[in-house]
Formats: sequence, C-alpha cells, structure tokens
Amino acid sequence: MITLHTRIRNLTPEQDAALSSYAEHFNHVAHHLAMDMVHEKRTGASFKKDYLHRFALTARQFNAICLSVEGLASNRLENLKNQENMLSDKILALQKLLSKIVLQIQKAVIEQQPVAVIQRLKNRLHQKKRKLANLLERQSQVIHEQQRPLGSGLCFGGRKLFHAQHHLQENGYQNHAEWLADWKLARSRQFFVLGSNDETAGCQGCVARIQSDGTFLLDLRLPGTEKKRVTIGPLQFPYEAEKLRNVVALHAQLSKENLPRITKQSKAGKPYSRIVYPEALSALSWRFQRNKDQKGWRVMVSFHQPAAAVQTHVQAGAIGVDLNADHLAWAELDRFGNPLETGNIPCVTYGKTAAQAEALIEAAAIALTQRAKQTGKPLVLEKLDFSQKKTQLSEVDGPRYARMLSSLSYRKIHDAIAARAAKDGVEVKTVNPKFTSVLGRINYAARYGLTVHQGAAVVIGRRAFDRFARNPHTGKNFKEFGLREMPIGRTGRDGRKTITAPDGRGAQVTFSYPAWNEQKHVWTLLGKVSRKMKAALAAQRVAGQSDPPERMVKSARMKPEVLVAAAV
Repeated sequence: MITLHTRIRNLTPEQDAALSSYAEHFNHVAHHLAMDMVHEKRTGASFKKDYLHRFALTARQFNAICLSVEGLASNRLENLKNQENMLSDKILALQKLLSKIVLQIQKAVIEQQPVAVIQRLKNRLHQKKRKLANLLERQSQVIHEQQRPLGSGLCFGGRKLFHAQHHLQENGYQNHAEWLADWKLARSRQFFVLGSNDETAGCQGCVARIQSDGTFLLDLRLPGTEKKRVTIGPLQFPYEAEKLRNVVALHAQLSKENLPRITKQSKAGKPYSRIVYPEALSALSWRFQRNKDQKGWRVMVSFHQPAAAVQTHVQAGAIGVDLNADHLAWAELDRFGNPLETGNIPCVTYGKTAAQAEALIEAAAIALTQRAKQTGKPLVLEKLDFSQKKTQLSEVDGPRYARMLSSLSYRKIHDAIAARAAKDGVEVKTVNPKFTSVLGRINYAARYGLTVHQGAAVVIGRRAFDRFARNPHTGKNFKEFGLREMPIGRTGRDGRKTITAPDGRGAQVTFSYPAWNEQKHVWTLLGKVSRKMKAALAAQRVAGQSDPPERMVKSARMKPEVLVAAAV
C-alpha cells in the first residue's frame, strides 16, 4: 500500500463550499452511526439499509463512513488493550520494588541505622504504595472501558479541544462562540471516499482523469439524490506521481466486455456470473482533509503497489545489522559467513524532534538498502521487543539506562528499513538476538579488529545461513537456523582453558572456560559464558576506578585528556 498526497491549489469558492458540504454531511452521518452503534449494540453494517434512505447516501459512501467509524472504534479498543498491558507491567515492577524496600527497612532496623535513614525508606515505601493504588485504579478503569459497546468513548473533534470550552481565556478564546466555530470545523475536517478495483478508475465516487500535461482532474460525486458532481483540479503530486498514472491508465485501458468471467452460486442456490479482474488492478481510495490553517484542502490517495522483485540472495552472503542507541553497526559477510567489510551509521535520536528523528532513521535505512542492493545480499536484523522493558523502568535502573531505552526507536528503524527494502527489492530477515553481543565480543571483535557492536553484527549476519546438524539422541540430520556458534577458547600451558574478551576500551579480560554438557544446547554454555564475562568486566571497571591518577593515565585502556588551556 502506497499513499500520495498533495495540496489542492487554485481552489474556487464553489469547490471549497462543495468540499465543506461533503465533509459536514460525511461526519454528521458518522456521528449518528457511532451513537446508534453504542445505543443498540450493533455493528455499523447492520444500519446500512436504513441509512441509505435516511441520509441519501450511495452504498459505497455508507461503506466509507462505516469503515471510518469502526476503524476509530477498533483503534481505541486496541489502545485500551495496550494501556492494560502497560499498566500490568508497571504494577508488577512496582510490587517487586515494594518488597525490596520492605527488606531494606528491615535490614536498616536490624543494623540500627540512623532514624533519618529509616524514616526516608518508610516515606519512600508510602509514596510507592500510593502510586500502586493509582495504577490499580487506572487499570480497573481501562478494563471497564473495554467492556463497553463498540464505538463508545469516541470524541469527534478531540478531547483537548472539547475541554478547552471550560477554560476559554487560557486557550486563546474571547467567548464561547469562537470556540464553537473551531469545534464545528474540527468535527468536519476530513472525509473519505472508498474505492474498489471493479469500479471506474478504481473509485466510482471520485474518478481520476489524466490530463495531457500529466496532472489529474477528480470528478467527485456529492452526497444526495441529485447525483451532482464537482471537478477538482488540476492536481500535481510532487512524488511518485508516475505510479498513480500507471494505475489510472491501467483502469482506462480495461474493457469489461473483454475480461473473463466465472460462474458462481449464491447462498440461495442461484448461479451468477462474475468478472475476473487482473491482480495488478488496484482500488484507489481518496481522503480529503482541510489544512490546519483552515485556508485550503489536501487530498491523499492510497492504492496497492506491486512488490518489487527480490534482487538479493543469501547464497551470495548477508549484511548483518546491530541496532544500538546511537548508531547502527553493520557487517558484510561472504557466502561462508566471513566478514568482508564493516562500518557504523550514526543514528542518534535522543533529544531530536519527531521530524528530525524520522529523517535520521530514513537516511540510515537508505544507506543500508543501497549497500544491500549493490552487493546483492539480504539484510539481517535482530528481532527485538523493548515494550515490556520500557514499561518496567524504575529509578533502580538509573537515568542513563532509562534514557538509552526510551530513545531506542527499534520499531521505527525496523519499519523504515523494511519499507525501503520492499521498494528496492531487498530481502530482510530477522533472527533471534540472543547472545549475539557475547559471541561478537569473544569470537570476532579482537580477531578481526572490530568493535564489539560490529562483532555482534557479524553474528547476526551468520544466523541468516541455514545448515544441517545431527541430533545426538536420534542420529538424524535436521535443518538448523544459522552457522554453528561456539565461544572460542585457548588452552594454556597448565592445561586450563580460558576465554579472552575485549572490554571495548582498549583492554581485555580473561576468565575460565565453563564446564558444559555437550548433549545440551549450545546456548546453555553461552549463558554461563555471559555471566562470567559480565562479572569479569564489572570487576575490571571497579579496579580501574580505584587506580591512582598517574596509573590511570599510563594505562592502555585510557588516553589522557588534553586540557584546553594546554593547547594555547
């Protein structure tokens, strides 16, 4: 699905009045339909026969209204479910924190710590209990809202503007009449014209015609029994207008007399004939929206775009991508899984506006897909989900971790890469991210002179290759996802096997190779390695903080800071 939009220029007063009248009628019917759905507890489609005569609509116009109302209702219901899940995670995290605070109070009493310390802990416990009570109350309200009929709770025009009538001066209104004018405009800012691939130009309610100069004219059918139409245009779409021309031209070339037909049987048992339309034929659905400055209209058209042929193959290799808070690390692999080239793409979204973050993410997606298209290799991404971790953030995690997790727009980055890759014919694979950083740090970072994140990108890319392994219990071969993953260790002169891993700051840590039952999955071994490595890295950081200043400067892990005054 692709959506194009443009502004309607040189709009005459008659055209503006026709669009305004259509929007008022469309939203007037939508408000009644939402109210009837709630009162009678029925679906929107069950009111179709009555509404066609009551409001002088065509069947296609009612379908567009019904689709809009039910879409808003379904969206609200989905948001309520997400709120319930988020509140449940927050309640669970807060309950765990309460038990920790209780233990801290008991420990402080036993150790006879100062009264001020104990009182501070008790105050914190009291505030957390209040917060828990508020979360439980909000959760019960959300559950109650989900049990209401479909369509309830919708506020056409927005709750923020609705509540502004109670505080006119604070919201810039001189009187209630000014607010009422904005309220009526907000409730009728847009309308939707639903299309179908078996209709003229993909939409009988808004027929598009291509002009000799490449622009478009729209014949919009107005509601009512008079079957009046108004012509909008000429319209010029600034981007990808050629795709729209191809779709409209394909509709214009078709003739129903020349299309094949098939015979089907109705529920009553009567046979009927039906035209078989080409799969490439797409419906065109139009949406007209009044600009926020109330000085014009915008038009948007949505249609299906055939997927581009995939031009990448995993037999040629893969490009693994490791997502981080401030950059994307990538690694290009050959068909055997060996790294050929690596790099980083800056992508710092923290402190940026939504538009700036979107531009950065889009630029990173374009850079990755262009490289994948040039090399003919698919992109391999991690399959991550930070929604639960974000809801369970607390002050125990620290501001740095919270800032990193909140600014990490994984879903936006993944969607941007997938959308760009679909346009360029690049395949995108997702793999399990478990232990990719551990393997990347141990096996590839020091061996190939890579950063820890680039090493993780190598592991991610290697998991896109399929291989056959032997089941130790049955002796049969089975298809396994990814190349074999074993942490590389070294055996010393004393016969002890150890693992050496870089710390990412120019130094390295060494720890013993853990024992492992080879009949179990290799991830059981990686779990032990991960715990030992974290402990070794933490011990090294603590030791580095306790070093004297002269030793810290001479250390290979750190470079001495150059003072600004010394450079004069």
